[in-house]
Amino acid sequence: MLNIKIPLFFIDSDYHNFYEKARMKITWRLNLILLIFLPILMLTLYQSGESAATPTLFGFLLCLFLFFWMKKTNTYKFSAIAHSLFGAFLCVFVLIFFPESYHFVDIAWMLVIILHTYFTLGRKWGAAVLIFSIVSTLYYLFFMLNISLDLNRQLDKNQVIALAINFSICMLVIAYYIRQFLKVNAFAENKYIELTSALEDKNKEKTVLLKEIHHRVKNNLQVITSLLRLQSKEITEEKYLKLYEESINRVVAMAMIHDKIFKNPDVAKIDLEDYIQSLVKDLIRSYSLSTEVEVEIKSYINEVGAKSLVPIALIFNELITNSLKHAYRNMDKGKICINISKVNDQIELNYSDNGDWDENTSPNSLGLDLIDSLTKQLNGTCDRKVLEKGTSFNFFFQEEDLN
Repeated sequence: MLNIKIPLFFIDSDYHNFYEKARMKITWRLNLILLIFLPILMLTLYQSGESAATPTLFGFLLCLFLFFWMKKTNTYKFSAIAHSLFGAFLCVFVLIFFPESYHFVDIAWMLVIILHTYFTLGRKWGAAVLIFSIVSTLYYLFFMLNISLDLNRQLDKNQVIALAINFSICMLVIAYYIRQFLKVNAFAENKYIELTSALEDKNKEKTVLLKEIHHRVKNNLQVITSLLRLQSKEITEEKYLKLYEESINRVVAMAMIHDKIFKNPDVAKIDLEDYIQSLVKDLIRSYSLSTEVEVEIKSYINEVGAKSLVPIALIFNELITNSLKHAYRNMDKGKICINISKVNDQIELNYSDNGDWDENTSPNSLGLDLIDSLTKQLNGTCDRKVLEKGTSFNFFFQEEDLN
């Protein structure tokens, strides 16, 4: 991690944010650099008879005022605005109203002002100063450049020295800004890596914890299943034994969900098709069907959110259970078709079997009531149709409700 090393002459800042400290630091140091070098430049320009010495004097007086202002307030924004606005207007003023001066460095000073504005005041201020500088420079190039070239003259020694000092100051400030940009970017990169690493560690911890919770829930549900099976051995009446078996299958369906989540790398998403295949095999084995049941699944969505998987799984449990109980007792071979598709922001789930139902499921049966209740829980709708050969259910859910 990068730390800002504050020199002894740097004022105490109340800013705790790294970027605010960096802006405070760069504004203060720019002001100090100008305070030191502007008087030297001003005297050199004055001795060589350059009229630009007067604007340089005003720039020095402004920097002197801002020095005491920053010492008193420990803030940078007013000074940054003053540097940007006064600096931009001063560069343009010298560029346009002093055609007899050499303007080799003025464009570079405009770059300094633009960099300073972007760094300390942000994108909007920086863009405004950039546009102002571009328009002013274009005006100079189209209307003032020829006049300036006509007034060109041989530079004497003092003028060359003044130009060299001006250029050196400008390059020094540009180099300092580039260094600060690189330093801030390096800090941001290191901070990003540090935060990313911390988040990854926390996510791993939470994933392990969630997996452990799902594992414990699965174990508890398996204990409940075992207790129900033990209890069912004392039941002699077939009617009540079937009710117990249905309850056991519902608990097994939920236990299977938590087992899938526990074994899945991503605890937030579960492969729905894989879960349905496992559920069908388990239910067929539970009902000890002699009929061969083919299951055809076409899914155009890969995964569903773990929070919506429990009601979805219980819906499938009821649908498949009904088919196995009522449709295939008198058939050699049966087929269950499941089609899950996406239309715009809606998920359409179609379930159908080709069974020869040996008894009608009452519209008010517990299974259908449970399906209706679970569908409403997911803010969906359900349409049941009894076909000439089999039955079908069409469900419609909003995509966001299954994530």
